[in-house]
This record gives sequence, structure tokens and C-alpha cells, in this order.
Amino acid sequence: MRRWSSAMRLCRMAGAAAVLSLLGASAGIAGGDGGSYNASAQTRCDGVFSNGTRIDVSDPKDLADVPGKQTFCDFHTFGWNQFLWLVESVDGQPRFMGFAPWYNMLSHDPALDKPAPYPGGSTALKTALLDKTQAGSGDELIDVDGQLVRYDIRYDETAYNFVVRENLYDKSGYDKACDPDDKGVCANNVWLPPNGTDNGNFMELKTSWRTFDEGECPEDEMFCEGDFGLVGMHIVEKTPTHGESIWVSMEHIANVPDCEPGHSLSIAETGPDGMAWNFFDPKTAPDSVMKSKTCNVTGDSPQCNGDPNKDGKTRQVNVCRTDMLPAGGASDANCAVVPSSEGDKNANSKGNVACLNASLRPKLEGPWGNYHLIGTLWTKPGQGPTQDFRIKVFQDEEKGLSYVDAVGLPHLANATMETYLQVGATGYDPLGNNATQAGCFFCHNLPDKSYQMDLSHFPTKLDASVENLKSAH
Repeated sequence: MRRWSSAMRLCRMAGAAAVLSLLGASAGIAGGDGGSYNASAQTRCDGVFSNGTRIDVSDPKDLADVPGKQTFCDFHTFGWNQFLWLVESVDGQPRFMGFAPWYNMLSHDPALDKPAPYPGGSTALKTALLDKTQAGSGDELIDVDGQLVRYDIRYDETAYNFVVRENLYDKSGYDKACDPDDKGVCANNVWLPPNGTDNGNFMELKTSWRTFDEGECPEDEMFCEGDFGLVGMHIVEKTPTHGESIWVSMEHIANVPDCEPGHSLSIAETGPDGMAWNFFDPKTAPDSVMKSKTCNVTGDSPQCNGDPNKDGKTRQVNVCRTDMLPAGGASDANCAVVPSSEGDKNANSKGNVACLNASLRPKLEGPWGNYHLIGTLWTKPGQGPTQDFRIKVFQDEEKGLSYVDAVGLPHLANATMETYLQVGATGYDPLGNNATQAGCFFCHNLPDKSYQMDLSHFPTKLDASVENLKSAH
């Protein structure tokens, strides 16, 4: 078990001391062209939107949509923006910790016979209701200390109030609106906000947490909630110009190294700034891996990202990242804003993410400086908020429907949430899609093989134990 000296267990710096300001921007910026476009404003992807507004570290703004011309850089900058707004300190805790946990949204207040007003009760992490199997297809993730990673899902006020108002918080109400077949595919599309009737965006957060022994969570290195340390966050936000939702993934910088050398986080004895890796243990990695800085993820005996259930019980598996960001930080090559076109869907996407990370992380104080953007995902073109569509690579084309590209980082995978579903990691491939189709849109699409609504999977929780839900209050 990792041990921390009393000197290292410093009081957590008050909230997210370093947060975001978009100078000259407001919380209601619209998508599309978003006003006048200054082509010279965004010469480097280091925190400037294409409408000329810039990320700062003093006053966060919640953006209603991606500002400016919606360049690839704009989307990645939007992702950083939303993360920093979410971790801003509000009443002594990060804003996202005040969002409604799924079990509040889908539980009943005995006095009301429906969920209580937002946020529906306590928003503290409840160990009994934290998921344990989000690292793959029903798989568990064990950290370097042998502790189980747990997962939480939360919703903002717009999302919560919509679900309660439309009586979608239990199976009978949801089935009435959706009319699902035996595979959970709705006969009626139930569109989440914004949907032409409801203003505001539907925001869904999934977070992953390391489990520490009592008093051992390293508050100087990561955000700690009791004995849990935050290691990952998915931000899913449906906006007026992106009915497919914008998918943003953040991780702790010391989660995992890259599977191959020459990228942003090479395999080494320690992670950045001397921190121990959270999910890669140099002591158990073969000498050849440490010398070559390459961890094989294919074949019968992968050295990383292998089957955690191989021995009949969940075991610790060394993890590395297959969809790697480039080295060079805020180099000219990484920071260059490259116009996207049908022939160039990448548009220096990974380089822009690396540039933003190198530009913004040093400006942050406290544990939040140890988190970085893994990537952002959306479709090209963006979808209307009540538009049915299919996604190339991930789905088959259907006559009469928009058939669009997944762009940004098309195979986006958080190493703590899609650990065994990373593209190319085929030594263990629970869903049989890692070679070409790994990514958020493999599971989140319309219609899907699972019980869902408008790309959100919250209806999968409708069958949760009633007794467990009652225990949450």
C-alpha cells in the first residue's frame, strides 16, 4: 500500500483556485459562427477561441455552445473550459460535486412519490451506489495498490428537472414515453434538452475514483473526496448545434504512460513530477518494457491492457494508452491551427490537445494542475438537437438519415473508463471492436443495442435495486 507522510497530506488548496475566464465572452455564447470571426485571432491553439476570446485563470464561464467558427481547436478549448468551470470552488467544493448523482435522479422521495427537488438529496459520494464495472464490458479496474476503482454518474439541473418533469425517473414512466422493444430500442425518440421546447443543455458527468485507505488520499496530488481520489472525468454535453453531444475526457496526468515511446508520456519509473503511476506498476512490468519504453498490447500475452479476469478473479493489469498524444508540448507544430476539410478530418487535433495541456496546466494551482485533456469528440457536421443520424465507422448507413463522421479524437477512450476498450488493444477485446471501432460512439449512438435515450445511458440504471435507492436517502 502506498504510504504518504503527514507533510504530503496537506490541506487541499481552497477549491479550484485556478479557474477559467473567457475575456469578453459570456455564458450565453451561441454556436455556429458566433458573431464576427477574426481569422488571425486563433493562430495558435493555446487557449484562444476563433472569435478572439481567450482562456484565463480568474473567472470561469459556463459556455452554452462552442464559440466562434467551431474549429477543431475551438472544440478542444471548449473541453478545457467546461472542465475548469466544473471544478471551480462553490460553497467549498468543486461545482460538479454539487450536481445530482444518478441515484437521486432515479429515486423517490416518500413524501412526494417522485424525486425531491434538485439536487434530490445529499450529493456526497455514496460507496454502496458507486459502480465497480465501468472499465470495459463489465470489467473491474484495479490500481497499483490493489484497490478497486469506483465510478459515479451525475447530472446538472437542466437534466435533472427534465427527467423529473417528464416522469422518466422510473421504468414505467420511461417505457410509456419511449415504447422500447425487447432490445431497449425506442419506438419514439425522447429528445433531451435542448429539444426545441426546453432551453439549457443536458450535461452528464461520469467520474472515476481511486480508493485509498483512511487518511491516505494524496490531497496535494489529486482532488480527494474522503478516501476517494479523482482519476478521470467524462463530460457529455448536448448543445444547440450538437445534438450528438460533445464528448470531453479528462484524466489525472499520472494515470498511465503511452504504450510506445516518442509521445507525450513515455514509460518510466515514475509519472510526471515524480508522482507514482496510478495504473502502471514498473515493479511488475518486464525489464524489456522498461528498457524499450514499449508495452505490447496485442497477441496471446499482452504486457499491458491484458485480460483482468484471466486467472478467474479480478487482478491488477498494467495499463498504457494506445491513442497517444504527441510529444513537444506547446511546440509550433502542436499549436498550429489547421483548417479541417473532408480530406483532412484530423486537423492537427492531437497536437492541439497537447498544446492546450502544456499551455494551461502550468497556470493552475493545487491538485487541478495534475489533470489534462485526453481528447474531445463530436461529429462533422454537427447534428440538430432533435435529428436522428448514423455515425460512419461505428454504424451502418440508413436511408434518409444523416450519415456523419466522428471527428476530433474519433476513438476517444479514457484509460480509467474504457481501459480494455482502447483502439488497437486487441490482446484483450471484450466487445470484439478494438481493432477499428473502439470509442464513445460505439456504445453511444441511435438506435443502440442497450437501453438508452438520446445517447445517454441513464435508463440502464432504471432497473437498479429499489432498496439500494432507498438507502441513498
